[in-house]
Amino acid sequence: MSAIRFLIGLLLICLPIFRQEFFVAHRTIFPLYFFLFPIGLIIMIWSVSGQRFSRFGLILGGFIFVEVALVGSVVYMAHSQRYSPLPDGYYYWVRGQYGYFKSTTNFNSALSRYDTSLGYRFRPNITGRFTNPEFDVEVRTNSLGVRDDEASHEHPSIVVLGDSHGMGWGVEQPDRFSEVLENRLRTRVLNTAITSYGTHRETKLLNQVDLDSCKLLIIQYCDNDLAENVANLDMEQNIGIDSLEFRAAEKQNTINRTYFPFKGIFLSLRWLINSGMQSAAQPSAPASTPQVADTQATKFEHAKAFFPYLRRVRERYKGPIVVFDLGVYNFPIVKEFQDYQAIHPEEAIHFVNVHPLLTRADYFTIDDHINARGHAKIGAALADLIQEKGWLQSQRP
Repeated sequence: MSAIRFLIGLLLICLPIFRQEFFVAHRTIFPLYFFLFPIGLIIMIWSVSGQRFSRFGLILGGFIFVEVALVGSVVYMAHSQRYSPLPDGYYYWVRGQYGYFKSTTNFNSALSRYDTSLGYRFRPNITGRFTNPEFDVEVRTNSLGVRDDEASHEHPSIVVLGDSHGMGWGVEQPDRFSEVLENRLRTRVLNTAITSYGTHRETKLLNQVDLDSCKLLIIQYCDNDLAENVANLDMEQNIGIDSLEFRAAEKQNTINRTYFPFKGIFLSLRWLINSGMQSAAQPSAPASTPQVADTQATKFEHAKAFFPYLRRVRERYKGPIVVFDLGVYNFPIVKEFQDYQAIHPEEAIHFVNVHPLLTRADYFTIDDHINARGHAKIGAALADLIQEKGWLQSQRP
């Protein structure tokens, strides 16, 4: 074995594992990121094989087999939409690795752009494609820069706020719950949801919408809205990303959605290294120290950071508001909202628990978003509620 070749290969492998941010920050050397690991791995295999082609081919074949098994698991679950026959432990491990294969709309330069006020938003009046292992869907936007048609922007009766769930992640535009509402109720529904927006940015974007014709506001909440909402509760903070950071995030998104040779092994190795480093750095608590949850500090944490934004919306809109949440499977945050509202009542706010409607089959297999079937169920339930309450027939006060 050549020690020099082995060390060179090891160096090439370590650079993308430990210094990814260096490549992301420098445009000229960014393309090298995709070549260093496979080249480094080939050099190491060649050095270990004693420069014998037969041994080199045997070892390389073993790595190729492992790579096919790793990536094939993602492809299998993505296209077969099945939870079995793979063991549960392996299934959840693949779901964890999927994040490094997953593209997003907000940092896809063909679909989105930097925004000084909101951080990013869809490019206005474009038609593009949003692709991940489990789906390939069309994205069309209007002049407002949201995923909807121009007609819905003109005097909508219903306006939807939300994040990737509301935007219709992985779902064709006509299959989203907002379009189900539009077809069932025969009215204009404007969907302003944008990936990863918290309630803070959702309500900021709402300020750009004419609400004169709006009779109902629907807010789709998610558990990860909390951090953004808390940060901007007392005083609006910096949006958290500048143009340079946005371009760096675009490159990171490019890394996620680009396959390079042995990417499955690369991700597994990086995961093992990071897990080992985190375990080594985390101090263990003394056996005599009981771990007590601070229930008082976390009680109503979502509600306390959410209700103030409802009050801000009330400055422009006085009609009924429907709130439901999507995020963690079968963990309804609206129950917390309902309990909080019982103590701090707000007029014309209606919380809907959609979780009992949904099963695992209503979510993508390895992605954590609802699929078209889930959207159809939510759209039908909301339409029934709206018809029952007669909100579209009543006039705003």
